[in-house]
Amino acid sequence: MTATLEPISTFEVNTASTTAAAVATKLKVWLVDDNDRLRTLIGELLGLEVDIECARQFSSPDQLLSTLASRPGPDVILLDVQMGDRNGLDAVRPIKSLTPTTRVLMFTSCFNPEWRARALSEGASDYLLKTDTLKKVAARIRCPATDANPLTQLRRRVKRPAAQAVAHPAHPQDKSFSFLSRPLNRLRAWWN
Repeated sequence: MTATLEPISTFEVNTASTTAAAVATKLKVWLVDDNDRLRTLIGELLGLEVDIECARQFSSPDQLLSTLASRPGPDVILLDVQMGDRNGLDAVRPIKSLTPTTRVLMFTSCFNPEWRARALSEGASDYLLKTDTLKKVAARIRCPATDANPLTQLRRRVKRPAAQAVAHPAHPQDKSFSFLSRPLNRLRAWWN
């Protein structure tokens, strides 16, 4: 009795190699936020993305810098601004000196034009809000801004007419549900 081998279609081969490639090229993300619940939630939600791995989480910039001094950095660091008595803005330049290829994305609940300008001038790649959708945060993690120099982007935004420069925590043009609005509302209710 002889066994017959069925040919494998190129679709099956391409699908298998694409899946293996996606797993092999996951973007490593480290989260830095002093709120344990929020940090865990963000890590879990981003971990659901096929190509993103939340490899480490830190409750302070000091813990992050200590780890970066002895280990290679990730692809992306999501860094909160206000962390108790610590300020994430003060950590951007030391992070970039330890791991220049790591993109630092500020991830905060407060839109502050001065903080944003300072973060970009210190070397951060972007300034995201915790009220942004998961889709937008994941897209920013996957694709850095098209302009390699964040200061150029800042200058472009500063030159916009005042009527266009709207400081808004949520983006009204984005109709999708903000992935952190419900947890943030629960945390606010719990704190009050």
